Amino acid sequence: MQSLTGRLLGYGAFGWALGAVAVPLYIQVPFLYTRTFGVSLGWVSTILLITRLLDAIADPLIGLWVDRLKLKYGYVPAIVLSAPLMVLGMWGVFFPVGETPETKAISLLVSLVVVHFGFSLATIAYQAWGAELGSNETERSQYVAAREGIGIAGVVLAVSLPATQHAMTLAQAFTVSTLAGLVILVMFSPRPHRQAAHAPGATGGNSGIADQGSVHRAHENPNGHESAAASILAPLKQRDFRRLLMVFLINGIAGALPATLVPFFLRDRLQLPDSAQWTLGVYFLVGAFSTIVWVKVGARIGLMRTWLVGMGLTVVAFIGVSQLEVGNLYGFLTICILTGLALGTDLALPAAILASLIYRVGDNGKREGAYFGLWNWVNKFNLAIAPALALPLLGLLGYQAAGSEVAQNTDALLIVYAVIPCILKLVAMGLLSVQLKQEAR
Repeated sequence: MQSLTGRLLGYGAFGWALGAVAVPLYIQVPFLYTRTFGVSLGWVSTILLITRLLDAIADPLIGLWVDRLKLKYGYVPAIVLSAPLMVLGMWGVFFPVGETPETKAISLLVSLVVVHFGFSLATIAYQAWGAELGSNETERSQYVAAREGIGIAGVVLAVSLPATQHAMTLAQAFTVSTLAGLVILVMFSPRPHRQAAHAPGATGGNSGIADQGSVHRAHENPNGHESAAASILAPLKQRDFRRLLMVFLINGIAGALPATLVPFFLRDRLQLPDSAQWTLGVYFLVGAFSTIVWVKVGARIGLMRTWLVGMGLTVVAFIGVSQLEVGNLYGFLTICILTGLALGTDLALPAAILASLIYRVGDNGKREGAYFGLWNWVNKFNLAIAPALALPLLGLLGYQAAGSEVAQNTDALLIVYAVIPCILKLVAMGLLSVQLKQEAR
């Protein structure tokens, strides 16, 4: 009988590859293509926005297809198909075809479409697989924490090896980690249980009460007599899911804004060298290790309350950002540690809360792909909209990034990097508090 640790590692190992692909896609591509390949920032921004929006639009369709494929073959075929797409797409991103900036821009567009599709297919199938593991909130949060915590190792690898200097090493490491993670997942991860929906309260959690029709729906095929659109949108019929999705959306934008602007903040506001980005590795490592603590806290006080604590910690940390002076590396490191602790709640808890909701409403074993398709659509929307909001807003406020001259109006950078995310976090906390009170009734 495989130990719990073995099951967690068997499932979580594939997260390394997903973590490794995320950093180049969402952080390093603009810097790589503008500095190394000579593509204009306008072209890169446009390509990123187009490909991210296409990717987000595709997620609900991918989720539907994963659900239907799973009914016959399980989740393995979808993940096996995703691996070569991610690998080929990432090699294309690191080593674009063509000699001119224009041809490299076209190559980037094609490569991003391929890698985004593979990444989305892998992520949705992988998350849906994890949502069917564990019999209560605590166990489900442990699987999520294992997946996200190991994924941080891939993130740290990508952060520690900037693509501008180590493209070949990154591409090779990503290929090996993807194939190794795939083999470990297929061979050693527990398979999802085929089970009927639980009656109210049967999950062992304290998240709320299922609606009256959940047990009846557990014995129906949700996709057999529905149109594709109806199947994709079916999770939105659940009021609690809509509320949770709104919290996830606002909280996600609050996190995506500083993630988009952190290289500018380090260089122009704090006037630190590019080498100071090692602090981001500390941020991700603290986030990974803190998931262990947050899972235990969640088992005691509930997952939603624990998520609220994490959001509050982020607000406190970003208030401290306003006190940082030029050159204050260790002050910024302290902020990274505090926000890294808060990151642990975002890694370990929201997906576990969603998995518990799926059980509670009786859609477990049938609609995980649809739920996580919409969930990932919101996540991709956050990542796509953050630069589209942040960069024009900075321009309106008078900020100009440092080029040959000193940066202008870095107070605007502080507002968009820290103040606006604080406000959004407070809004998300308010909505989650309302949700928690209503479920407690």
